[in-house]
This record gives sequence, structure tokens and C-alpha cells, in this order.
Amino acid sequence: MSGIALCCYPVGLQNAGSIYWLILCALGTTLGVLTLCYNKIGNFSVYPEVKNEATLITRGPYHYVRHPMYTSLIAMMIGIALYNYHWLNALGEVMVVGAVINKANREEKLLLMRFPEYANYQQKSQRFLPYIY
Repeated sequence: MSGIALCCYPVGLQNAGSIYWLILCALGTTLGVLTLCYNKIGNFSVYPEVKNEATLITRGPYHYVRHPMYTSLIAMMIGIALYNYHWLNALGEVMVVGAVINKANREEKLLLMRFPEYANYQQKSQRFLPYIY
């Protein structure tokens, strides 16, 4: 949470960054909303847990990346941090990315235990960035 706060807080109260960074933020927001549309009600959780009624979703944004909500968050925070253009915002982004990677690691272990087909899904999709990582 503190990483998100550091990313967003306009430390110098100056917006030295380009408007293009806000476009990146908007794209991240759009991806997040699209991802929520593909989640079933009750299937989404902010905690790294697998609910009893959960199903493995592999369509929509999940076809390309296993963690589109995390990709959305990272894109939004990068856009805001670079738009604000302050070293504290960059520090916040590093904290956010570290927390997201840690959470994704824990979540994937749980998903592998709950869904045997998740291993196959991991081979067919990237973690955060399509065709890259």
C-alpha cells in the first residue's frame, strides 16, 4: 500500500512528465476494467487465495497474461510515477512491482495445487507482459 501511495503522491506538486504517461495510466485502467468483466462474481479477490467456488479463467485478457490485474496496476503506477517525475514516485513503483511479483508467486503456487491444468496454462501464457514475461 505504501508503494502505491508513493507512486501517486505528487511530491514536487509539479507535473513535469508527458501527457503520454497519463495515456499509459488510462490503458492500465482500461485493462483492469476489462479484466473485471471476465471474472465471475465472487471469483475475484485482492488476497492471494483460491476460493472454493473459483474457476480457472483462460479467456479474454487471461489468454495472453496470467495476471492482467497486476499488469493493469503496474501500468497505472508507472504512468503516474513518470508523470509526477520524482524519485519518491520511482521508489514507490519499485515497491509496487516487488509486491506484485511476490504476490503472483504465492498465488501461482496456490493455483497449481487447486487446478492441475494450471501448469499447462503457464506454458501457453506469459505472466505479466504478452510475448515477453
